[in-house]
Amino acid sequence: MHGQWQALKFLANPSKPGMVNDMEQLTPGQLIQLLETLAPPELAAEWDNTGLLLEPAGHRPVRQVLLTLDLTPAVTEEALTSDIDFIVAYHPPIFSGLKRLTLANPLTRSLLRLLEAGIAVYSPHTALDAAPGGVSDWLCKAVPRAEVEPIEGSGRLITLETSLTPKALGEALAGHLNLPYLRHAPADHGPEKIRTLALCPGAGASLLREVRADAVFTGEMRHHDILALASGGTHVFLSEHSHTERPYLAVLRDNLLNLLPDDVRVVLSKADRDPMQLVLSHA
Repeated sequence: MHGQWQALKFLANPSKPGMVNDMEQLTPGQLIQLLETLAPPELAAEWDNTGLLLEPAGHRPVRQVLLTLDLTPAVTEEALTSDIDFIVAYHPPIFSGLKRLTLANPLTRSLLRLLEAGIAVYSPHTALDAAPGGVSDWLCKAVPRAEVEPIEGSGRLITLETSLTPKALGEALAGHLNLPYLRHAPADHGPEKIRTLALCPGAGASLLREVRADAVFTGEMRHHDILALASGGTHVFLSEHSHTERPYLAVLRDNLLNLLPDDVRVVLSKADRDPMQLVLSHA
């Protein structure tokens, strides 16, 4: 990670190593360079659509950056009413081909409104997952006394120093993510204690299904992927998709604030939330 921070020297103020010069206005291009230092584009998955996705014609200075997991209409409205200059949306709002840019479609209406307002949109997604100190490495901190190996970029294979029961591991993961619950599919004839854990943010079945581990952890999986893993002797832990990712935005905010001038604000979206809510019949 140290080498990546050194890459910022082309922007650095000698009196504040690693930071953009406080005497200069931050440009969108400089912010993108900082983002790409934290989440190198070459680490993104081939299928992903990361980087600058919406570039207004003007190049106004960046004074306030909004971090969000998803670019929803509510987040767009928040940006337009909060003097935001630049949006970092973890999930790419433009993923597959767009055939029309119209006001009738909620997504393209948001993009058109942001473009008119001169607000750029950047997405790091799987580049941020795979980066040193990124989302995947942060997830590994749920079990700190362990060895960690990368699995094809965004995945990680953890070997615990001390084996844990499935209950203890589930509590460690839920505690790290600050969640009220996790879902657990116990392994058929699997280990009573877990020594190895493979994990991936988001939806990690395709990455994790071939990994040999006592347990796997990701956000979501298809029903039949869960059955296949559990029947093969692997414990499965799921937290819901965005629960593996949204908490990391606070880490990204702090990393950016350490590099940016004091007059640039980085804020977490208040409108960004998981689209699914729990329905508890006896609550």
